[in-house]
Amino acid sequence: MNSFESLLHQLAELHGINTSYFDMEGNIVTASTEALLAVLNVLGKSISSEKDLLSAIRAKILESWKRPVEPVLVLWDNQQPDFEIRLPASPESLTLNGWVELENGDHREFRWSLQEQTAIDLVNIEGANYFRVRLSLPEKLPYGYHILYLEVIHQLYKTLIISSPVTAYHPDVKEKIWGVFLPLYALRLNTNWGSGSYADLNTLYRWMANLGGRIIGTLPLLPLFLDKDFGPSPYMPASRLFWNELYADIHNFPEMQSCSQIQSAVNSDTLLAEIKRLGNSTEVDYISLMNLKRNIFMQLLDCLKSSNHPRYREFRDSVNNNPELNQYACFRAVGERHGICWDNWDSRLKAGIIKTGDYDNEIREYYLYSQWISRQQIENLSNEIRNERAYLYLDLPVGVHPYSYDIWRYRDVFVRGVCGGAPPDPVFTSGQNWGFPPLHPENIRDNHYEYFIKSIRHQLSCANMLRIDHIMNFHRFFWIPEGMENRQGVYVRYNPEEFYAILTLESWKNRAIIIGEDLGMVPPEVRPKMEKHGIFRMFVGQYQLISENQLGVVPAKSIASLNTHDMFPFASFWQEEDIIHRQKIKLIDSARAEKELYQRRQIKRILSEMLIRDKTGWHPDDIDCIYQAILGFLGRSPAYGVIVNLEDLWSETRPQNIPGTQNENNWTRKARYSFAEFSIHPKVLETLKMLNQERSKKISASDNMEIF
Repeated sequence: MNSFESLLHQLAELHGINTSYFDMEGNIVTASTEALLAVLNVLGKSISSEKDLLSAIRAKILESWKRPVEPVLVLWDNQQPDFEIRLPASPESLTLNGWVELENGDHREFRWSLQEQTAIDLVNIEGANYFRVRLSLPEKLPYGYHILYLEVIHQLYKTLIISSPVTAYHPDVKEKIWGVFLPLYALRLNTNWGSGSYADLNTLYRWMANLGGRIIGTLPLLPLFLDKDFGPSPYMPASRLFWNELYADIHNFPEMQSCSQIQSAVNSDTLLAEIKRLGNSTEVDYISLMNLKRNIFMQLLDCLKSSNHPRYREFRDSVNNNPELNQYACFRAVGERHGICWDNWDSRLKAGIIKTGDYDNEIREYYLYSQWISRQQIENLSNEIRNERAYLYLDLPVGVHPYSYDIWRYRDVFVRGVCGGAPPDPVFTSGQNWGFPPLHPENIRDNHYEYFIKSIRHQLSCANMLRIDHIMNFHRFFWIPEGMENRQGVYVRYNPEEFYAILTLESWKNRAIIIGEDLGMVPPEVRPKMEKHGIFRMFVGQYQLISENQLGVVPAKSIASLNTHDMFPFASFWQEEDIIHRQKIKLIDSARAEKELYQRRQIKRILSEMLIRDKTGWHPDDIDCIYQAILGFLGRSPAYGVIVNLEDLWSETRPQNIPGTQNENNWTRKARYSFAEFSIHPKVLETLKMLNQERSKKISASDNMEIF
């Protein structure tokens, strides 16, 4: 390594950029010079010479000493507030004044004489002396978000203090529950208009609850850009701060009862024919469906407005008290006039300065009204589920659409010029580029995690069981510079304790279980941190049960299943169709396919021998038998929750999504069977009744020894 590369690696490490990582095979992958320079460039460090590197290294070191206190501090379990402070060695800094503004609005004032403190060290940086000391607040702080203000040599510094429980909220984990999963767009009822709705989700919940289930799970319910040029992926939302109006149920609007003109329009032959066409389609026609519903939304709002209905006054009062929603509605309305790609807007609009004449007010009001209605419907569903001690299981995507409201509104906390993704692994041999910018590890701290906290709170306002997509990104995230191949990306580090503190605090505030998606390339420190902070794991049975040719342990604090939305259904797994299909569409080569087939057959052999050995008359191709055996095993396990993908119950082989592909009809396929069909299907009912029985059994210590 030459001197330029050595200095480059030093600067990268100072900025939290890993210069190497271990791949899935345990080999060290070293970041290229080009990739490191590209990532430093998007972080604002333009480097072309050793002189630039030396200057940037000095500036970064000096920056850390010039800031007296970190922008964020974490206090666990009401510990005595104690923090490090860095100060210039001058008489003016020997006395410090400060105060804490508590979350509830109370103030606490403090004063320190640094002559009474013991310095940790004294250093000379660029000819100036600095020293470090530890300071304590005289009293403990309650759980919550508090702001510490420090006055240092006539300058005021603000620090967010997150005072949080060490572990997230969790119920009695000796209890064992189960639930079902289906993408809401895929749910088919005779009453829906071409996709499931919030009301349909309630119908599915009621059916499941009558069978003993207590978890109703689906994909993210966040708003999308439903435009011909943008896909319907729920993991590329237009925002993580609002709900998807596509799923609002028109018939559940109270104003429908008082708007006879709209009732007539909805029951017209023309509209009924379009609804029938959308309902009969095997795939969701997002654009047509949204246009249809949108027209009804706008007519209903006009009806309320013209009649001065009490619901209209309720609507106006609600949205007037929500500045974030108003800004979102303006953003979407401007996007409809000037295009979704806000990079192409003029400089004023790009900067977030919107004036009345920049949009059509009718469009802005549509977004206000549709969000108001959507929130009411999902909150009603959520309240009903919570009151019955059941769970609405939602998912927080790891990113947002690159032209989302969130990036436009909170652009300082995102890094443009790179995309988040994952390095090559045995499943995705070319790596993955997810197409959205990652969070800025330093700016999000300077911003006191405002955006991230809002994102979590939005989800937990309705979900009391929340899956965190790709929780590894709290520790490190794979950044791929624009114009480079996926494999050329590098890992960038974050501050995991701060993310976990927010999760555990919000979890308790909302009495919600937090689940971390810990699948794929998981750094060794991630799962111990999840365990420490009470974050439930995901456990995918057929992939994680096998350990040294025997069945392994299912963690108690886990949600177990037999696949996720990014995996092929169980029948496809067992018949090895997923491997064949991935080779066909060139996600893997023939050598990789052969290796996976060998590994798959080993897994199938072990599962068959361990779980079916007491059964007679079964055959390795008997998918129903092996599925029931593995599901029953998970049912008897200590896992707090077991979630069943409803499509597995009728041996579906087609996936809802194939990661890394664009033209596989991802996120559009409806379920093969309608609710009316599968809700009375004997095999479906028998399987769920079996699972309910297994989940109801008490496990003794001897049972555990026998199982594991």
